[in-house]
Amino acid sequence: MSEAKTPSATKRNSRSRSLAYIPHDPLLNAEEGAAETGRAVSTFWRDVKTGTLPAPLYLNPRMPRWKRSELRAAIDAAPRGKTA
Repeated sequence: MSEAKTPSATKRNSRSRSLAYIPHDPLLNAEEGAAETGRAVSTFWRDVKTGTLPAPLYLNPRMPRWKRSELRAAIDAAPRGKTA
């Protein structure tokens, strides 16, 4: 006996396999932001505190996020050469 797949079951399975929408400017968490900027997470937070990197957007009190474009702009604007 073969099971007939319902259209909704087929649609649900295909949705879980691939993303239908990938944002152009995603919001990154601290770990993703650190990886994007080439820093350790502790260094990433230190640079946010000193203002070298932009302050996060808080989606809720325990969910800081950064726009990828803002992190890249901060890295591009940073002086090259000597690092602290």
